Amino acid sequence: VDATVVKEPGKTGGQWRIHYSMRLPSLECDHFDLTPVRGQNTGERLGRFAFHAGELVLADAGYSNPPGIAAVVGQGADICVRLNRSSLPLLDERERAFPLLKRIKTLRRAGETAEWPVWVRTGDQRIAGRLCGIRKSEDAVLRAQRKLTLKQQKGKGKVTPEKREYACYVLVFTTLPKSRATVRQVLESYRLRWQIELTFKRLKSIVQLGHVPKQDDQSSRAWLYGKLFVALLSQKLARVGSTISP
Repeated sequence: VDATVVKEPGKTGGQWRIHYSMRLPSLECDHFDLTPVRGQNTGERLGRFAFHAGELVLADAGYSNPPGIAAVVGQGADICVRLNRSSLPLLDERERAFPLLKRIKTLRRAGETAEWPVWVRTGDQRIAGRLCGIRKSEDAVLRAQRKLTLKQQKGKGKVTPEKREYACYVLVFTTLPKSRATVRQVLESYRLRWQIELTFKRLKSIVQLGHVPKQDDQSSRAWLYGKLFVALLSQKLARVGSTISP
């Protein structure tokens, strides 16, 4: 699951958010929702999607929060989500704050992995999971730290030694138990999330989903629904055609 933003033309044009869910490996869309960017019930949240028991849900750090985790687990599914340290506080077995920085610093070699049991609390509910981590390659670390520097130069936050340290790792929270997936399998599964980013790129390039030649909200909504209909119909035709074409 993920979301992407499209914008009407002009400086005063409105912005729309498309909430999108697709299945792997078929890349078939099984749900989408169109909302304005601002306003009530318009943000990225896992609670807007329906899941089935036994499914594994892949999501980026924008969905990394206790209510979202609870929404997935409450439907009998499992979650694999990129950790957002500020929105998903992790606890140890004694309900204390999990010493995240201390633990991940034990990963010293590029490609080295580890996992730790952690818990997430939302209301009276205590959800058990695993924190899976891998140290990035030196090139990947340099790229990530360069991005931090560029953000600071643009006035989008201050680069601290702690942020530079976290940039050395990929950290994923999952409720998938050890009996169903090793730490490497969890991390490999999370990499598949990139397929939805590629889907958004295709939608914006092939059907020009990111181009809304309207400035009226009602006509923009109709235009976007029309483009999504064409895109999803094309995907369906391609799937059916691939099974009957010689």
